[in-house]
Amino acid sequence: MKRITVFFACVLATASLFTQTEPELQKLEQIIAVVGNEIVLQSDVDAQVFQMEASGMPVTDVCPVVEQLMLQKLLLHQARLDSVEVDDGEVAAQIDRRLEYYISMFGSVEAFEAEYGKTVAAWKAEFREPMREQIMADRMQAEIEGQVRATPRDIADHFNAIPADSLPLIPEEVRYSRILIEPELTEQQKLTTRIALDSIRGAVVAGKLSLTLAAMRHSEDPGSKYKGGCYEDIRRGQFVPEMEAQVFATPEGAFSPVFETDYGFHFVKTTNIRGEVFSMCHVLMKPTVPASALANAAALADSITVMLSADSLTFEEAVSQFSTEEGTKNQYGRVINPRTGGLFHGVDELERTDFFLINELRPGEHSQPTAVQGAEQEAYALYRLDERKPAHAANPQQDYELFQMQVESDIRQKKLAKWVRRRLAETYVRLIADYDGCAFDQNWFGETAAQGR
Repeated sequence: MKRITVFFACVLATASLFTQTEPELQKLEQIIAVVGNEIVLQSDVDAQVFQMEASGMPVTDVCPVVEQLMLQKLLLHQARLDSVEVDDGEVAAQIDRRLEYYISMFGSVEAFEAEYGKTVAAWKAEFREPMREQIMADRMQAEIEGQVRATPRDIADHFNAIPADSLPLIPEEVRYSRILIEPELTEQQKLTTRIALDSIRGAVVAGKLSLTLAAMRHSEDPGSKYKGGCYEDIRRGQFVPEMEAQVFATPEGAFSPVFETDYGFHFVKTTNIRGEVFSMCHVLMKPTVPASALANAAALADSITVMLSADSLTFEEAVSQFSTEEGTKNQYGRVINPRTGGLFHGVDELERTDFFLINELRPGEHSQPTAVQGAEQEAYALYRLDERKPAHAANPQQDYELFQMQVESDIRQKKLAKWVRRRLAETYVRLIADYDGCAFDQNWFGETAAQGR
């Protein structure tokens, strides 16, 4: 440890030589902190601030950003000591998800590349190692925090400690169920789509049309459409089995025949296979629903409404017999809040169409069938309001899950803070004097850090 301490002290001293007394020299980079065997660069801070502000979170105080980066380095330092490993496929998948978010935020690949000043490929290559380190740190943190479960007594104590005038106001919430009727595609419509895609594949194979242009013009996969239809370094098991079977059955550089999955029709070009990790490009086309199928779905929805009104069919029975939405069908039609995992939805969280349909109902009433956008195509839906909770001051009886999440979050924070204090007592830490005025949550200027100053 003394040898490491001397090494990093020399690195910091050398960095200082190039940033202090020579005004004519341009500062290229600066090490602002050392945590164990890890370093925090000024560019790390700048990049984090840029990402936060690009996401709509203005940064007025950089100190919390610096502390969070130092915490990540402390977790990473321990993860390396504990030999935490992350495979390439997981890293690639996380990068792709992050990239999709940024592209949707900026509006296009071109806007993203203009903002970052580099191509998507260059950005992914540069981001690969930081993403690996982030996953390692997250795993280390999850191991430290462990399984946390708040007891009813914990929740009661937490609630009783909050002053009555400080309790949050919970907006009106609703619990509702849905029957979704999506039109059935005819075999002729599927065949028409297959033939159209096979023609596009033929043009690509013959060199008359590039795969990149084919994806941009025709693919209906938003995750790859503007990336030439490509996915890189994907671990087997992340895509639907039919697609992965075609990828591994197709030689590298070759094209598969057109095949069908639940998402529509595809053809793939396998670009690389390394064991269970693969890279490929594809074009996806979805059959267009004919007007007759949509009319049949509307007629079925009307029939269900008549049966519900005549009490010849319960809502749950109608869900079981007719709903095409697997996610709600297995829950007797009940719609889960994706943010909380619970059944209640704040009225401010509802989609506009859902809100207007549900807001006019009383508990137990169902709506008339309405045209909505299903998972893949236009569909018809009936809604039933199961329960309505008026706006109110938060309390454990009505908002148990909210208080449970708060208490469990506090428990995790305390466990992590205790671990950090213990590790700081035995880990070399040094932070440059520029941040002496920061009021950190942890004592990053403790005795261990002071020995390095």
